[in-house]
Amino acid sequence: MNKSIKASPYALLLASLVGLPSLAQAHHAEFMTGEPFLQGISMPIHGLDHMLVTIAVGLIAAQLGGKALWAIPGIFSVSVLLGGILNIMGVPVPLAEYGILASIAVFGGLLAWGSRLSILLTLCVVALFASFHGSALIANDSYVHNMPVFIAGCLFSALLLQGVGIALGLLLQRVLQLGVYRYAGLAMLMAAVVIGLFPSVNDFMINLIEKSGR
Repeated sequence: MNKSIKASPYALLLASLVGLPSLAQAHHAEFMTGEPFLQGISMPIHGLDHMLVTIAVGLIAAQLGGKALWAIPGIFSVSVLLGGILNIMGVPVPLAEYGILASIAVFGGLLAWGSRLSILLTLCVVALFASFHGSALIANDSYVHNMPVFIAGCLFSALLLQGVGIALGLLLQRVLQLGVYRYAGLAMLMAAVVIGLFPSVNDFMINLIEKSGR
């Protein structure tokens, strides 16, 4: 009985990964067509999946501390860029939508139990899943008129969100002491289940941004 209860969140996550034919994807802010830098800045916060994962990267860096404070955000940003460049060149990262959803759960797991992993292994995991996000965030669409500026805005926004995660992690760790990262990780796992089962939830931020831009 206890085993089935403990396994249920993972079963729900597996069902959401396998059972959905198409997951929510990133959208460019078309009303910002003449502002490529602002378009880029808006990309990491368009979907709850991108925003949660990017902040989680900062939390993971804060959890590990030391060199991880710059190494993990650095590898995440570089991998986002590489994934985006591949997409622009017509080589999209395969199964990106599923990889993005899986990244929420994996990064949640890193927060909850990842302190047991080496920094090198953590960097490899972060780099892999960051490439999925880069492939979705950076695309050669007709309403992106200045791609280099757009990419600069996207990476700038991602770095800011990671900085928020680092600051939040260090602050909560000092105030609440033990357990803060585990709770954050469990919240990420639940978010993966909710977004997987109800993809429309993922569009909350883009709908809010587009309404404010009109």
